[in-house]
Amino acid sequence: MATSDETRDALIAALIRLTRTKALSEISVREVAREAGVNHGLVHRHFGSKANLVRAATQRITAEVHAPGSLGQAAATFRYLSERPELVRVLAQACLDGRRDLLEAASPTPEHVCAVVERIQEGLDGLGLAETPNPRVLNAAGISAILGWILFKPMLEVGYGIGETADDDVLGLLELLDLATA
Repeated sequence: MATSDETRDALIAALIRLTRTKALSEISVREVAREAGVNHGLVHRHFGSKANLVRAATQRITAEVHAPGSLGQAAATFRYLSERPELVRVLAQACLDGRRDLLEAASPTPEHVCAVVERIQEGLDGLGLAETPNPRVLNAAGISAILGWILFKPMLEVGYGIGETADDDVLGLLELLDLATA
């Protein structure tokens, strides 16, 4: 018999897997439970509602993306999310839903942001520019570009004619950015 934590983990993982092929609004509690191999009543027992399950999944994804040691690692973040595009879809859907609790759950901690911004500022200072961009905006633009690339890649492939090596090109650019902020 699974422990409470194992059941919670299985339900979160099942929800994330289901987002590979469906929008959050199309996924039912029963589907999540079936995918996890548990009774649907356990969703309500462990989370209270589908909305709370989505919040827990969003928090899990954010914790994975912003794990310790991920500071200033744009290339590593890109690799991680490229291998798990369903995570980007969950975060995007959380943002599109506009619920404040989901937006907060999808955001890194203030401490993480400050640490990344410090590294970016140090990198910018090392460039010796007369005027440097706002490191918070630069960080936000970078993560937006990563998330947007992954989310809109099918449209970019068709509309912009990008080839099979485009991910490698983006990765190369992000590795340069990492070097500049190291």
